[in-house]
Amino acid sequence: MEAIADNVSSLLCETSLFSAWPEALLNSLLKQSKKVNLRSGDILFVEKATANAFYLVLSGRIHLIAAAATGQEKIVEIIQENDLFAEAVAFLGGRYPVTAAAEGSTTVLEIPLALFLEILEQRPQLMRQMLARLSMRLHFLVKELRQLSVESAEQRLVSYLLDLCPALDAAAVVELPAKKSAVAARLGLTPETLSRLLARLRKAGLITVNRRVLDIPDPRALQCWAAGHST
Repeated sequence: MEAIADNVSSLLCETSLFSAWPEALLNSLLKQSKKVNLRSGDILFVEKATANAFYLVLSGRIHLIAAAATGQEKIVEIIQENDLFAEAVAFLGGRYPVTAAAEGSTTVLEIPLALFLEILEQRPQLMRQMLARLSMRLHFLVKELRQLSVESAEQRLVSYLLDLCPALDAAAVVELPAKKSAVAARLGLTPETLSRLLARLRKAGLITVNRRVLDIPDPRALQCWAAGHST
């Protein structure tokens, strides 16, 4: 088991889930946690497997993948560095609802679910905090569902790019968090459609593209352009 660095405790404290935890309590959980190193494409857990841990991404990225009724797989979320994921299994019957796979070389912190639940059940305030986090997560997923079912392809892409911008009132340089094929799958698009849309935005003078880095000189103008391409 690889030793847990001191900065991991600080990373966890910055998350909404652990921000209220006393240091001693958090350290007791970390003593039972471990680092897991993954190569690109490695599977961390599979959909419907019994859950015994949740995770914090220390480096790299994780794709959360769901199987559709057609048998095709779809990336439902790309988990970034310093993000928690799979914590919701504590309230979902103890099985993972998706498959988690590494995108590039990735290191995660594996946090034991049983000990986490034991601590949580003894402290109602922490339980309430967990419910608040899940409520925010539900709000995000409802927004995602609306984008996939109602908004046009142009609007879904622009909404995604604007979410990457730190602010809408200033020029921004953003980096796509994954390969374009993965971003396309995340938005419910084919890679070819994503490439065409990016080319259209570039031709309109709304973005410039250098591999995965996008320069957005006027996010508000990009937002207005998308409003004119509603379904």
